[in-house]
Amino acid sequence: MLAMLCLLAVADAAAAMRRIDPGEDPGLKPDEGLVVLAVDANAQISSIRVDHAGGGNAEVLNYLGQGRTLGLYAAAAGEYEWARINVTGWNVRTRFDLKGENYRFEVIAGQISYPGELVMRPLGWTSARIHVANHGLPAIDWLERNHPGPYRQYRFAYAGHYPDPFPEFYRAARADDERPPAELDSGREPPKPASLPVDAETMWRPGRIGDYSLSPSGRLFAEAVRDDDGDWSLRLLDLQTGGEQTLLTRRRAPGMVVWKDDFTLVVEEPGNSYSHVVYRVALGGADGAHRVQRVPIIGKGRVVDLLPDDPEAILFEGYDSHRQLAVHRVVLRGDRDIRGFATAKTRDRLNKGVERDIAWFADGHGRLRAAVALRDEEAVLLYGRDGVYEEVLRPRPEGGFEPAGLSFDGATIYGFSDEGRPQRELVAFDPVRRQVVRTLFSKEGIDIVGLVVDERREPVAARYYLSGQLVTEYFAESGQALERQLREAFPGQTVAVVDRSDDGRQLILWVDGSDRPARLYHLDAAAGRAALLEESAPWLDGLAFAPTRVLRVDSTDGLPVEAFLTLPAGAGDKPLVVFPHGGPIGVSDRRHFDREVQFLALQGFAVLQVNFRGSEGYGRAFREAGMGSYGTRIEDDIEAALQAALAAHPVDGKRVCMLGSSYGGYSALISAIRWPDRFRCAVSISGVSDRPLFFTASDSVRDASLRPLMERMMGDPRTQLEQMKAASPLYRVDELRVPLMLVHGREDDRVDFEHTRRLVRMLNLRGRPPVVLAFPRMGHGFTDPVAIDIAWTGIAGFLQQHLGPVTAAAGAGGGRDDMATDAGAGGGSIGKP
Repeated sequence: MLAMLCLLAVADAAAAMRRIDPGEDPGLKPDEGLVVLAVDANAQISSIRVDHAGGGNAEVLNYLGQGRTLGLYAAAAGEYEWARINVTGWNVRTRFDLKGENYRFEVIAGQISYPGELVMRPLGWTSARIHVANHGLPAIDWLERNHPGPYRQYRFAYAGHYPDPFPEFYRAARADDERPPAELDSGREPPKPASLPVDAETMWRPGRIGDYSLSPSGRLFAEAVRDDDGDWSLRLLDLQTGGEQTLLTRRRAPGMVVWKDDFTLVVEEPGNSYSHVVYRVALGGADGAHRVQRVPIIGKGRVVDLLPDDPEAILFEGYDSHRQLAVHRVVLRGDRDIRGFATAKTRDRLNKGVERDIAWFADGHGRLRAAVALRDEEAVLLYGRDGVYEEVLRPRPEGGFEPAGLSFDGATIYGFSDEGRPQRELVAFDPVRRQVVRTLFSKEGIDIVGLVVDERREPVAARYYLSGQLVTEYFAESGQALERQLREAFPGQTVAVVDRSDDGRQLILWVDGSDRPARLYHLDAAAGRAALLEESAPWLDGLAFAPTRVLRVDSTDGLPVEAFLTLPAGAGDKPLVVFPHGGPIGVSDRRHFDREVQFLALQGFAVLQVNFRGSEGYGRAFREAGMGSYGTRIEDDIEAALQAALAAHPVDGKRVCMLGSSYGGYSALISAIRWPDRFRCAVSISGVSDRPLFFTASDSVRDASLRPLMERMMGDPRTQLEQMKAASPLYRVDELRVPLMLVHGREDDRVDFEHTRRLVRMLNLRGRPPVVLAFPRMGHGFTDPVAIDIAWTGIAGFLQQHLGPVTAAAGAGGGRDDMATDAGAGGGSIGKP
């Protein structure tokens, strides 16, 4: 035993790290290297433990404050791992054990290894978002400032799963430049726009319409609506009498709003101790108003099923006092508060036989038939009944079956699949046989995106996009006749039935168009009358939004590509903004109301959107064509559409800028390199500039199962590094000479801010500082109204500076009617047919 303890002590000593103080000579032994340990946390951390992968503690970092903390250590060559974080505060001690290859790194003898930065963002008292991201440039700056000798003497290299060529590239570029990093990180402020027909704050003002529901009889309509002060109201409308009542006012929006029957409304309420409330409605008081009783459901949770055949109860799930998921039949009748799962005994729960379950689904008879549970830290689908459930489906990185709904009898799962098929089709999946057993609907070369079911949960229609507009194709003639009637009533717009009465005579419509913000309508089908219920953005009435035209072109290799050109009214050729979408695989531009596009068009800019190869909606072969086409064939598609727009429409080929977000930002940068005389400027919002960096600083590659897909899409830095560098704006910075604007959130997990940090540094080294807007606390998509206002006001000023200030025709658009729109009417299972 003593000998074993001695061996363990020797092993721990060999694996231990020793801290190197600023100015200290590391005095490395032949088998030692240096390692930079970096932590970025917005909470006080009591300790972080780093272990040797072979066993034994290597280092403990104690009492780390908020912000970035770095240290230089000497360590024996070998594998190490971030092992544990301890957080203590407010009498709560929380330990996070770090597991998986993302937390492992290698120290190599004779060099400075950098394993990335351990990033921690607490989400609550006992949970946190923790990951490792390659923030190599701040680490290099810290070394230059605190350890200039070791940095000059030793090679600095990223020590993660993929290589990072930037440190050597930057060392060479920085060799003769002694300016401090702070001077090289500066960017120019965006110019102020000369004029704006509508300011960004007004354009991006949040819409009024929240969730809504029509009662089974079609008489009562409940809706969540935001007022001018930002408060939300739950309103009850009597569509028969025109009466209106306010049931609730809160600062936050209600969640789910759904009728169980004609007199029972179930609402997920915010801002109180109950997650759901039942409103019992008694029609026709003496004053014409309906009497409404509000009764909370005790216990926070989720409605599993409304149990339409059971007038007294619903199925409800949530976590009990033991933090165990419990599903109970909750009775809604009675005068007292409704007793939910929180007061029921755990042993009486209905969801038995499954461990680590996180959600349940019932058939039409209220029997639990399917569950989502965690297996190997992955959410999988289980199927069965009466406490016996087996795994039937695991999600795949791409392709495969995607569930959309359970049949009434629970024997079939409806959904979508393109596995072994030329496009995504509506199919039926047999969970017992664990395979697709029949095709319910398909359309050549078009991906199905939505399913409509009847009150018995049987599919009655499929939804897909055609020329950018949402189409609902019913299987029966009666539904087809209704769809024709709706298209005639709202020509040139998308119309989706989002709710209906049981008899099919009362319909709620979501009417949508590229130049019309959203509106909800009530259609009395029997009387043939449509009445406006709500406008999504009434404050935008009177503005002359531009319609969108469809372009169809052949790319350089003959592949047919569809594009949309939004052209403002007025004489003369318009300056053009090319606006590629993000993704790029499995994402598409569609002809819904787009605030970004219309904000640009109101200033007089034509806007070109291209559904290049890889885009969603055009079949599997078209999506597959986008694989490995980043910076090459995708941009060829955009160029072909641009040439077609210039040839056939009144746009000015000498005044063109490119603007995009995420992949669109990357596309703007790489296109400015490929066609330097084409573009006057480029704007990248949260865009990739360093393709190899994406593999070391993105949530898209932290899951090892997703890496093969990302390598197919973007290339593999381990085997295709030079090709990826050649298609990276960062490594071709000498060719990036058009005026640039970079907009990025500093908390972006998808495209790390390090992309912009590196590009700004390299541009400043070349003496070409870009316009920069960097937003603290913002992620990959901006949601903060102030950030949106600053960003798009700055973009407007930048585009006006380089394309010239122009103004579209003011006032209401010609021929406009009372029927308008908003994005979002479409993709999934939205409402009844």
